[in-house]
Amino acid sequence: MQYELVLFDLGGVVVEMESDRLMLQVSQLVGKSLDEVQAAVYDKELMVPFETGDLTPKAYYEGLTQRLGLSWTYERFVGVWTGIFQENRDVTQILGRLRKRHKLTALSNTNTLHVEWMKRSIPSLEAFHDWVASCDVGVRKPDPRIYQLALDRAGVRAQRAVYVDDRPELVEAGKMLGLKAIRFESSRQLEQDLQALGLNL
Repeated sequence: MQYELVLFDLGGVVVEMESDRLMLQVSQLVGKSLDEVQAAVYDKELMVPFETGDLTPKAYYEGLTQRLGLSWTYERFVGVWTGIFQENRDVTQILGRLRKRHKLTALSNTNTLHVEWMKRSIPSLEAFHDWVASCDVGVRKPDPRIYQLALDRAGVRAQRAVYVDDRPELVEAGKMLGLKAIRFESSRQLEQDLQALGLNL
């Protein structure tokens, strides 16, 4: 099988996230447990509409401050919220090599603040030919519509696409649509799995 397209999740694959550090910082500041902070940050009433573009960053910030009694200014929140990422250089090097012969799409459940920060701060992500971010398209993984949208925009059938994600339930969702899905564990493992599929690196 000749694969034309590789779809990459972002957080936990292409970029490493230090979300635990963020949670601990907030926990210490507001005097609440880590569980309480995580429950507020990932509250579905806030996070889902934030990641589907139905809630603005300012509205998410206001909802979070109300739930936690957080005293940060909006500017301080944005700085901390976007300061959790670090480029996984081993993976971005793989992207650069893949780009020469394959279409590349970023496919991620994420929010506007994170997308803007990554595009601005990590030049190697210019290797992506397209970005399909949940906050831009109004739907999140594992909804099959977001996978199909990424395929349609690339003009590629599912059988000719490879999908890389670190979360097993999202990998399974990709498989259900007919994608050749790889669960990311390490850059070395990813390189080996891509080569085993015959992709040119």
